Amino acid sequence: MAHPSAAEAAQLGRDDSKEAIDLARSGGQMYPVVTIADGADHHAQTTAFHKRWWRQQDEHWPATVSEAYNDAFTRELLDAKVAVVELAFDAAGGKKWSNVGVVDLQQWEPTFPFDPASTGWVQQDPRSRVGWRRRSMLRNLFKRKKKPDEEKSLTA
Repeated sequence: MAHPSAAEAAQLGRDDSKEAIDLARSGGQMYPVVTIADGADHHAQTTAFHKRWWRQQDEHWPATVSEAYNDAFTRELLDAKVAVVELAFDAAGGKKWSNVGVVDLQQWEPTFPFDPASTGWVQQDPRSRVGWRRRSMLRNLFKRKKKPDEEKSLTA
């Protein structure tokens, strides 16, 4: 089976991003990360991203074609304020796999340093204590701001 050209792969990435954005914004999420691809099972998910992700692996797309797809997909999500999260799992016997999910950055904020402009992908250990919390207007209102005098006294 022939793989797509880089231009075709980029268009596929743009098309697939629409579904991922809709899933991230589906509302009423208890958990911030909505899974869009399962790295352990070909048939576990039915999203377009999942199908193309496995297709890249199965057909051994050249690096330039995979990069064109992933860059276009990620760029569309970033423009919509959605981040891609790769949850890295390890199992018995040293087997590793990743699930890929999306997070709506308008509803959730990271509790770790994250610059969406530098990368749209976040690698995260699912057992990690850092993660995501709901954005809160009240948190920003009542956040204690240090006065310049306090900062000087803390450093002296």
